[in-house]
Amino acid sequence: MLGSINTSLISILFCLMAIIAGLRQGGILTYSYRLLFSDTVSSRRLVRFFVFSCFTMSMAVTNDVALIIFVPLAVMVLQAAGMQSHLIFAVTFQTIAANMGSILTPIGNPQNLFIYSYYHMTLWEFLKVTGPITAVSGILLYLISFYIPNYPVDIPSVPAPVMKKRTVLVLICLLGLCILTVLRVLTPAILVGIVCPVLFLTDRSVFRGVDYKLILLFIFLFIGVGNLGRLPFFADGTAALLQGHELFVSLLLSQVLSNVPTTVLLAPYTQHAQPLLAGVNIGGLGTIIASMASIISFKVYADCRDSRPVRYLLIFTTVNMVFLLSVLAAWCLLE
Repeated sequence: MLGSINTSLISILFCLMAIIAGLRQGGILTYSYRLLFSDTVSSRRLVRFFVFSCFTMSMAVTNDVALIIFVPLAVMVLQAAGMQSHLIFAVTFQTIAANMGSILTPIGNPQNLFIYSYYHMTLWEFLKVTGPITAVSGILLYLISFYIPNYPVDIPSVPAPVMKKRTVLVLICLLGLCILTVLRVLTPAILVGIVCPVLFLTDRSVFRGVDYKLILLFIFLFIGVGNLGRLPFFADGTAALLQGHELFVSLLLSQVLSNVPTTVLLAPYTQHAQPLLAGVNIGGLGTIIASMASIISFKVYADCRDSRPVRYLLIFTTVNMVFLLSVLAAWCLLE
């Protein structure tokens, strides 16, 4: 049962949360807020910035990292700008953007890295699948952003944060180690062995800023998915269902198991890497658990002032399903 837990992902997620908590306490988000936004800005441009920051950043540092960095900043800025009514829209599309942008590269998300190495794909074989999906997604995101009314927004000034520059520099270096771990330059064990002692000596209060409930949720999801995968129905029925239907089986299964476990579960039963790659990535859209990164942004929104989690889930699921069908239709036409 415990073998189902992706300890690498949990380790990286824990370190990231602790580091981001330290950066937040150190005033880095407030500093970024003052640096990026001042006086008056267009409401549409503001939302586009946060959406496409997630879209482009996730290509290099994974969808999880992009959401951990930019969703809290978006919540802070949009609330300060009096744009609470657009908060659900912004966070929903930040999540879609991170999940879709991360499709492009082998290091963008865990399922890509697994398929790229498991099937020994060339970069060109990989990009032939992920390039069109990412391009279509980017165009759709840009067009949908016109839904945001375009009016001037006054960004209130905030007091300059008192930052301990040495501490912030240490935290940024540790964040760099997290990125190296995502790129598999370092192992998660080495990352934890460096990050935890350094944070303990630098500022042990950051450990109180870690969202342990979210980490436990991820652990329970991994255990639940692992147990489902051991059921005879999944073990025996998968091979029969999969042949020639890799795209749709992986897409549908991702909705209930999440796309990373679905990838690991299905890969041994097929040699058709490209439809499997397309299926699990497009399948990251849809339900809140289709991509586990979506839970990160939901948790950030749920913890913010005047949040409406049920409304968020309804809008998130509806928009994701529409986006899924649109991307899937475009993919089928291109194919």
